[in-house]
Amino acid sequence: MVGKELIERMAQRDHNALGDFYDQYNKLVFSFALKILNSREEAEEVTLEVFWQAWQQADQYTDKRGSVGAWLVMMTRSRAIDRRRARERRNLFLEAVGNGKNISDPNVSFDPEKSIYWLERRDAIVKALAEMNDKQRQAIELAYFSGLSQSEIAEKLQEPLGTVKTRIRAAVQLLREKLKHYV
Repeated sequence: MVGKELIERMAQRDHNALGDFYDQYNKLVFSFALKILNSREEAEEVTLEVFWQAWQQADQYTDKRGSVGAWLVMMTRSRAIDRRRARERRNLFLEAVGNGKNISDPNVSFDPEKSIYWLERRDAIVKALAEMNDKQRQAIELAYFSGLSQSEIAEKLQEPLGTVKTRIRAAVQLLREKLKHYV
């Protein structure tokens, strides 16, 4: 069956169509995600996320914007890059925490000799996070640990974008204040 027909059936919530759609396109999605992420586990997760998104947005698909394969590749690219960026931000954040650098500066160079103070700095971060209100902490965790953009956070939390930006800015300022001795 042609992909467009499967999408139409998915839009009508035909679960069998989703299975057929997955069988037809999973290798394309997985191999593309694997190429971007270079991690089999993460590529598998992205593949599942893409097919879930396709199921959720089947009624929004139109072939005027591209083929079914192109639609899936665009979703895969977006999700895989977001995941890779999240991984890189998480690693940068953890390395900055371990080395006591300014966590808001992505161009910092790290001094391995300062890693002795990792536990002390980690405790300071945990304490700073504990001092934040729940909404600030949730926003900063979604940004730094889940790698979501501010727009994605706003959508996930069902909050205005400006509110999310304010919370993240306040949380980062609190972290800077509490961690200024470690920079």
